Amino acid sequence: MAELLDATQLATALSDLPEWNGDQSAIRRTVTVADDARSQLLTELEAIAREMNHDPDLEFPEGAVTITMSTHSKGGVTDLDVAYARRAEELIGRLTG
Repeated sequence: MAELLDATQLATALSDLPEWNGDQSAIRRTVTVADDARSQLLTELEAIAREMNHDPDLEFPEGAVTITMSTHSKGGVTDLDVAYARRAEELIGRLTG
């Protein structure tokens, strides 16, 4: 079961995810991505979400994708959100080089 992170745990987690930011309510990352890579990114983010049974909130500012993670049932950021962010970060690294 997902455990809500306190401020110290969240700060430690975000130190390992330098492109991510946020607070105890949610963490997020905006990725600038070429149009041809966007659909692959979204497809693979969806696959990660299905595998983990945990969905990100996605927004699409021009030329980018913003991924926001929060566990609504817990009222904030949990270890599950951080695990998803780590998987997403690996994917982003592969796709954007």
